[in-house]
This record gives sequence, structure tokens and C-alpha cells, in this order.
Amino acid sequence: MRITTLTLAAAAALTLAAGAAQAGEFRIDAKTTSVGVGLICNTSAQAEQFVELRAKGTEAKDAVAAINDQAHDPRACGLAAIAFVPEKTVQAKPVADKLMQIVEINVVAGFNGDGWQSVPAMTQYAIVEGQGESI
Repeated sequence: MRITTLTLAAAAALTLAAGAAQAGEFRIDAKTTSVGVGLICNTSAQAEQFVELRAKGTEAKDAVAAINDQAHDPRACGLAAIAFVPEKTVQAKPVADKLMQIVEINVVAGFNGDGWQSVPAMTQYAIVEGQGESI
């Protein structure tokens, strides 16, 4: 199950359910379940393509559309509210003086607009703005 469109109600519910996690960002804690709202892709190659397009100045919305068109899948990359376990950082690259990381994650639940729904564990790739600055 992939969630590609979130409403403000979903983001608000996520914020309430997550406590310290804020809507619009992933909170990465090694090997613990985290909750976040952000961009995820089906493959590491799609996530890497997103970062490359952003590094070249492509707007996020246009980068997602290009990847989804190329994959012939409107859900190859998209915005999602999920519960996940981070596995490992696949790549890190500076984009507009910020470090963008691609993190392999194991998605265990998704927010469908009405509530949380468990999903069979699935590997996805999250694009996360790193905590440090590129140098």
C-alpha cells in the first residue's frame, strides 16, 4: 500500500500520534520504529534520480512527475505518512547547501486519511534532509 496524497487532517493526526515527530520530516532513530511524512520511492535508483534532479535545480513536484512517468507508475515516488524502521543510508549528496540522504527503510504501517493501517513489511527508500551541512 502506498499513500500518495495527504490531507491536512492526515498531517495533523500524524503529529498527534507521533508526539515528537513533526509533519514534513522524518525522525531517524537506528533500529526503532519512527513515524514521518515525506517522500519515498520504490527503488534506490528512483530515489537517487530524485536527488540528482533536485541537485540540477528541478522542482520537487516536477522531479517526482518525471520519475513516475519514466517508471510508468504514478506511485513510484510520492508523499507518504508512514511508520517505518530505518535500515541504512544508501547515499548522501549535497543539494542547495543541504545534505540529502537516501535511507533504506522498512515500512510497517501507513496513514490512509482515516487512521493507521498495518501493511506487510516492505522496503522503500526515503529522501531525508540530513542533520549536518555539506562542506
